Amino acid sequence: MDPYREYQDYVVASRLLVALGLSREVLSLAQYARLRLKRMELVQKGWFGRLESLDERLRYGFFSNPLKLKEFLKRTAHAPFWASPLAFEALLFPEEQARLTYPGQAGEYYLGWLRLPHLLRDPLAFEEALREQEARAQALPLFLNAFHRVPGP
Repeated sequence: MDPYREYQDYVVASRLLVALGLSREVLSLAQYARLRLKRMELVQKGWFGRLESLDERLRYGFFSNPLKLKEFLKRTAHAPFWASPLAFEALLFPEEQARLTYPGQAGEYYLGWLRLPHLLRDPLAFEEALREQEARAQALPLFLNAFHRVPGP
């Protein structure tokens, strides 16, 4: 996976958790990269028992792990962000929203993951949903402000 896309997914998941009062942390790109390298080192050393808390901080697989997502959706069933793609995009800054190809694009992508838990028992539908998510991911630009900073005085 593209590391920038991975970081963007991390930030959106973190903003969601912060907005719901379930976290207070959104790592900078540099902080995220350091932890991601540490995770890779732990995997290479075979220290898998140490990954759980690190994966939690990195929001690793937050949207793409249907079992974790199913539990999360149970706890947050009434979150206003689930109402529509535009409601979800309330998590983005206005300048980030302006970088999308069309309003609701990021919301469609992230809300598209919410279908996965319900499709676990239907492998064909699950595969089709993953293909659709892949197409949405390819069309979704890097919209975070962190990627669009202009160096200044």
